[in-house]
Amino acid sequence: MKRVLQLTDTIEKRNGRMSVVMNVYRKINKENIQFDFLVTDYGHENYYDEITKLGGHVYFLSSRDLSLSKIKDKFLKVIHLRKYDFVHYHALSKWGECISYAKQHGIKVIVHSHATELSDNFVKSIRNRIFSLNILTCADERVAVSPEAGKKLFLWQNFEYIPNMIEYSKFTYNQNEGTLIRQKYGLKNNEKVIGIVGRISKQKNQIFALKVLTRLLQEKINVKLMIVGDYDRKEADYYRNVKKYINDNGLVNDVIFTGLINNLGKYYSAFDILWLPSLYEGMPTVGIEAQANGLPILASDMITKSMKIINNVVFLNTKNKESLWAEKTKDILSENRDLNAIKKINQSLFNTNVVVNKWEKLYEQ
Repeated sequence: MKRVLQLTDTIEKRNGRMSVVMNVYRKINKENIQFDFLVTDYGHENYYDEITKLGGHVYFLSSRDLSLSKIKDKFLKVIHLRKYDFVHYHALSKWGECISYAKQHGIKVIVHSHATELSDNFVKSIRNRIFSLNILTCADERVAVSPEAGKKLFLWQNFEYIPNMIEYSKFTYNQNEGTLIRQKYGLKNNEKVIGIVGRISKQKNQIFALKVLTRLLQEKINVKLMIVGDYDRKEADYYRNVKKYINDNGLVNDVIFTGLINNLGKYYSAFDILWLPSLYEGMPTVGIEAQANGLPILASDMITKSMKIINNVVFLNTKNKESLWAEKTKDILSENRDLNAIKKINQSLFNTNVVVNKWEKLYEQ
């Protein structure tokens, strides 16, 4: 059996990287390949119980001890507990130090790029580029969730493009489930629902979405904005700015916050359109899930175009383009879902078996 130590930074369910890894972990042949995880201590809902049921181990280091020396000590202890064939690194963070030590101990290194930017902060981008320099010399295999994400991290080096995969059946459109969600939040039949799914953060650009919502309401368009997700302490200031914008612009009755939810497929079935106004993304899993639901999507043009599997995805610039987004949203709200979406996905690179096979081949080297 090949044993792989996954460096995902966290095992929280709200983390996009972890959802990608877990979707694959559930499907791979665990008689041949097994995952363990070395991460920072976690809060919120997480995958710990599921990982252990699948046969994996989770090792964590307290965020209070997240110095480079403590990371090195913890990593070396873990790789001496078990023989690892691969270290699979997913996050641009201090954990990247581990791949140098993996090479020193004869462990093969896979580096996985998940984003088209190194950070939404200039100083952090420089820091993360420094953290990633050893990738250029230590990676045995380079993988990216999109062509753009690969070029950003690996520069001139070759990489393999493996798109993200989801369990598509969980997101099949169900009108009855969508109706129940709408009733839960007191939404009227004649109200259109715009959905945003993801962490409340500068990267996800919810304040831009609120500005577009303001324009739609000024034009007497009968819409509500549903924001699915929460924020962590690093994004507390941004969350306060979101709430302030809502209060200052009289949107309290027009915006619904759901917090973290587990039955996301039902929410897609309640939406009439999904907005993805992110400043950058590698391959947003949310966009794939919504397409499996057949839901029309209006996305930032900073998101990889390779996300588009079916025809009801439109990309637009977000910089001072609130009026353009409002006009395009009105057009899209008159369109219908694509009820053949999953059939089209199964005929694409996003086919579950194709993606799982590509992951398994990574560990055959």
